Amino acid sequence: MFKIGEFSKLTKITIKALRYYDRLGLLKPAFKDDFTRYRYYTEEQIQIAQTIQNLKDIGMPCEKIQQMLKKDNDSEKILNNHKKELENKKAEIEEQLKKLNFLTHNTKGQKYAPFFEHIDSCMVYCSRSYIKDVNHINDFIKLTFSELKKTNPEVGFPSPDYCCIIYPGNSYRETNIFVEYVQSVDKKGIDTNIIAFKTLKAIDAISVTHYGSYENIRDAYTSAVSFALANGYKICGNPRERYLKGAWNCEKTEDWETVVQLPVSKGENS
Repeated sequence: MFKIGEFSKLTKITIKALRYYDRLGLLKPAFKDDFTRYRYYTEEQIQIAQTIQNLKDIGMPCEKIQQMLKKDNDSEKILNNHKKELENKKAEIEEQLKKLNFLTHNTKGQKYAPFFEHIDSCMVYCSRSYIKDVNHINDFIKLTFSELKKTNPEVGFPSPDYCCIIYPGNSYRETNIFVEYVQSVDKKGIDTNIIAFKTLKAIDAISVTHYGSYENIRDAYTSAVSFALANGYKICGNPRERYLKGAWNCEKTEDWETVVQLPVSKGENS
């Protein structure tokens, strides 16, 4: 048998960690001297200690390591579940790095120039649906356009046209987002179970043009809201995002161009 110090050297595990594993029940000494309080370990426990360390090295929490050490464990299932968790964390970290890179190269932030505009009413085809996240907006737009061409081939688009995404929901959501897509048309067509035709009401809006990806588009919203409040406007409708340039017509993300349109009226904001 090995004293805790000897076992620590053989397994490359600190004495502090071995005592911690003892308290958790992960790796209890084979024998404890009641008089000296020395802990003793066996040769067989070296392999167990190595298994624990290997699992710790891949970030597995102690409660899962305890499951792995049980004789009747489903080790393959536990490892696969942990792998999925790591892959999810990797995706989150990559997204955070992407945002960090954006901030690193844009330390001064994007310069916004809010402006007032009147947006006339127009005939549109529209569709409402839930989308997984903002990255699926383009897929949703393609679906509605395909439905229009299939069911209303005679309907065309005016020049200049107007199209946007409207957010009718009661609050901001990052996933399972309720959106409405509208696109101006030159005539009213036939409604289907995917698209409908209507007159989009005219609005006055405080608008801000945002360039690049949608990562920091919230800054455009902040700019529009600040401008509206500072100039005595009341925010009175669902915000719109008008996509002038995007993944469908630009190779580079930095060339994307989106206009955030915030419906307003004169008066104190409520």
